[in-house]
Amino acid sequence: MSRLWLLELLLVLSAPSLGAQSASKDTVAGGPLFTQTSAWIAGGTVVATAALMVADPGITEEFRDPGPQRSRFLQNSARDFDWLGDPGTVVLAATMYGTGRLTHHPVLAELGLRSAEALAMSGAITGLIKGVAGRDRPFLNDRDADDFRVGAGFGGGGHTSFPSGHATAAFAVASVVASESSVRWPHASHFVQPMVYGLATSVALARVYGDHHWASDVVAGAGIGTLTGLSVVRYHRLHPHSRLDRWLLDARVTPAVGNGGVGMFVSIATP
Repeated sequence: MSRLWLLELLLVLSAPSLGAQSASKDTVAGGPLFTQTSAWIAGGTVVATAALMVADPGITEEFRDPGPQRSRFLQNSARDFDWLGDPGTVVLAATMYGTGRLTHHPVLAELGLRSAEALAMSGAITGLIKGVAGRDRPFLNDRDADDFRVGAGFGGGGHTSFPSGHATAAFAVASVVASESSVRWPHASHFVQPMVYGLATSVALARVYGDHHWASDVVAGAGIGTLTGLSVVRYHRLHPHSRLDRWLLDARVTPAVGNGGVGMFVSIATP
């Protein structure tokens, strides 16, 4: 039975990825910000999260099995994927943006900026839900996966389990990269999308393996991150040359010499 629960977790984590790959096509077309595909992802996330709460204790016990826990490979992998979720996603977004600006590659800079926006928005949503839900982490209370104390999460500690911030961040960046790749590099997207969503899924599994989260925590985080990333990309498709883009993507910084000194001149493009 525990093996079936583990398989269920893997299948559920793949659901936002499959839905997001379909939604990537929506980012090119016009229409509303939130599409029918977005509604399906949101509804599926809610249903899957609720369903997994029943299986949370069993899945946690499966990950606590002495065999997997003694594996040096799994221990090192979990530690690496933990870092990738946080602060790795922030480092990646900043690196893409900074490298793109310095090397005059606007697409790379835009990819970094969109990732940063998705991280900020999804992080705020997840942080608010964490505070309100006040769910105990499994290492704190492994006997009651349903221990929610409203408002307890704002105090920090071990009451910030739901949803997973690492999974949220990983899927937020993955959905941005996957959506942009489907437009920028359609031929490459066939392997880019599975790769980025596979890495995000590994981050989520690492959080359960490390006893930091229940399975339903990471599924909820995956859904929040995916929806936020897709919404950020779609918003900018529908509203090109926003004020933020004019400041952070279109602005040109050039040296200025005059009056016996050297300074910097910033020019901002107008729509």
